[in-house]
Amino acid sequence: MSGSASSASASRKYRLWVPAKYDPEVLSPLVMMLHGCTQKPEDLAEISGMNAVADRNNFLVVYPEQPLRANLLRCWNWFDPKHQSRGSGEPALLASVIEQLASSHNVDPSRVYVAGISAGAAMAVVLAATYPDLVAAVGVVAGLEFRAATSMAGGLAAMKKGGPDPEQQGLVAFQTMSKGLSERPKGRMPVIVFQGTADPYLNPLNAGQVVSQWAKTNQCLDGHNQDGGALDDGELTKSNVLGGHSFEKYVYKDGAGRLLMEKWMVDGMGHAWPGSPVNGDFADPKGPPASEEMWRFFSDTTMESLAHPTARKTLWDRLVHLLHGTRS
Repeated sequence: MSGSASSASASRKYRLWVPAKYDPEVLSPLVMMLHGCTQKPEDLAEISGMNAVADRNNFLVVYPEQPLRANLLRCWNWFDPKHQSRGSGEPALLASVIEQLASSHNVDPSRVYVAGISAGAAMAVVLAATYPDLVAAVGVVAGLEFRAATSMAGGLAAMKKGGPDPEQQGLVAFQTMSKGLSERPKGRMPVIVFQGTADPYLNPLNAGQVVSQWAKTNQCLDGHNQDGGALDDGELTKSNVLGGHSFEKYVYKDGAGRLLMEKWMVDGMGHAWPGSPVNGDFADPKGPPASEEMWRFFSDTTMESLAHPTARKTLWDRLVHLLHGTRS
């Protein structure tokens, strides 16, 4: 089904996938999928296969559309300062999509996720930093760290050589989160990253920068913003897809031993969605199944977050507030 949502200054169309077993009486997770340059929502739905994952696991999927009037290549404008802050530009439009779906469907506010490829992945990172109160976790395929650039020329340079110091950008992301955190406190933002080592458009070092940036941001979220931002090497697993690419998977945990981030480096893969059900532009069936792994990561990290004492206290405080509001 299709729809549109508006902010103060503009609107965006979207396509919504509703799984066959959707029950309006039951809270449902929502995954927002952001397409890359030259793509449309239907293209990302096809190459990612996320709708099939949604059918098997019973969650909603929304695909916002970037029109030509906003960018001649249909890129999300992640590199433009007008689209890097809360309350304006494309982050506000995407937030309005989430809020509209929350009003029309029974969306679980603790299980709203955003993922994307290329420019869509970079905008997914921006949305997590500008609206942490709406986003529970992030999926990045061939993306960049938060505010890797503040101009189109800078964006092209970051794609080729990487962005600014990830530790500094981690602090910038944390500062950007302040308004959203006042709306809904949280102690972490889980992130999963996929990157091909033979990507001709995006230097693979950007994958490490995304992880390092969010390592610092998560350190700040956890209340340790004065500590060093160094990140260990993570727990490394090497494997391969039968008849396809080999890959390295790095797993990073927080101080409580909970899954926090993953980085998947796919040997020989280009600028593509790994494990795609189709073979075509920006799709590589020979990679690990990114959509399945994203959903597994989103589900696992959310369960661990909600099981944490701080999260339980926050949920209890919200319940008490609602009860008092009902009685007053």
